[in-house]
Amino acid sequence: MAGEWLTATANTNMFTYEIAPVFILMEHVVLEKMRELIGWNTGDSILAPGGSISNLYAFLAARHKMFPHYKEKGLSAVGGQLVMFTSDQCHYSVKSCASVCGLGTDNCVMVPSDENGRMIPSKLEQLVLERKAMGHIPFFVNATAGTTVIGAFDPISQIADICEKYSLWLHIDAAWGGGLLLSKKIQTSETDGHRTS
Repeated sequence: MAGEWLTATANTNMFTYEIAPVFILMEHVVLEKMRELIGWNTGDSILAPGGSISNLYAFLAARHKMFPHYKEKGLSAVGGQLVMFTSDQCHYSVKSCASVCGLGTDNCVMVPSDENGRMIPSKLEQLVLERKAMGHIPFFVNATAGTTVIGAFDPISQIADICEKYSLWLHIDAAWGGGLLLSKKIQTSETDGHRTS
């Protein structure tokens, strides 16, 4: 109730420090503590209104990191056709990101999954090489930690190896499975996102 009162009384958004310095500082402290809980001592984070927007944020961050002049130059900063990869079991919002950001859904490559709904890393690498041979620019891989339909976890470590090998941004959609990062019982390499961007 106190939080509701404070929110209604302050009636402010948190877009900039100048508008809401106390709330911005509170957000930074909360996010720092959240990162500590999952074992991340460095990095940055933001609060997102949901998993679909989080996937969009990841796509935009990856594109900006790979092509820092995109903000000013637009598509001409890229110099070729960007391609992203995701499991055929991914959340529908991943393909929507490709459409919304001008990549085109044909350039959101669906990687086959195994009988347990997990992305097959060898197929990912094969598709990356195929698209490179076509002159495309692979830049983004979306892995899933807890698919919506069956709760499958993609083999993150193997996918991360491929991403490192080809300098691809790895995003892990953990809208369903991210809570496991807080579990003391489950601390496996499959929940280890420390080496991802």
